[in-house]
Amino acid sequence: MSDAWDRLITEMIRQMIREFISRPAELLTFGLLAHRTGSDRDVLHAIAEQRRDLFLITADDRFVKLFPEAVQRIIETGVERTIAEVRPSTSSAQFPREYSACEHFSADAEILRDLLQCSFSPESLTRSCCWKQICRVRADHCEAIDGETWKEICRIRGYLLARQNPRGF
Repeated sequence: MSDAWDRLITEMIRQMIREFISRPAELLTFGLLAHRTGSDRDVLHAIAEQRRDLFLITADDRFVKLFPEAVQRIIETGVERTIAEVRPSTSSAQFPREYSACEHFSADAEILRDLLQCSFSPESLTRSCCWKQICRVRADHCEAIDGETWKEICRIRGYLLARQNPRGF
């Protein structure tokens, strides 16, 4: 299963790179990229999150583009070698987030505890600043949070957001 998953991720990265190479320096939404590659936008977002050495995600998590350094590596060493060689991410040092840290949580440990127990307050799940921090901590500790717990948290958030705005705008 792991080999098949790795092959699938590698193929999706190839497709993403192909799209960006055909449109250099262009920011694409995950929805448009998913449409062009025949993939799911959430899967592409997860892959881009894992490969911060290749992809730059905007602060609002809406747009993605290929890092200029990644383009240079692709030109110098080729796509296959660039995909195989995972480098440490330099995105946070070079491109600081445009939003400030959420002041509603005291520490990442508090968020991690709430993630593991699936025990966020409704306000935490509906505030944009809190949700960004929750997603960041989840990405940093993705092996600790099982998929079912994360799906449940997302489902609760979706329900709360729909309840806040039942007409959808």
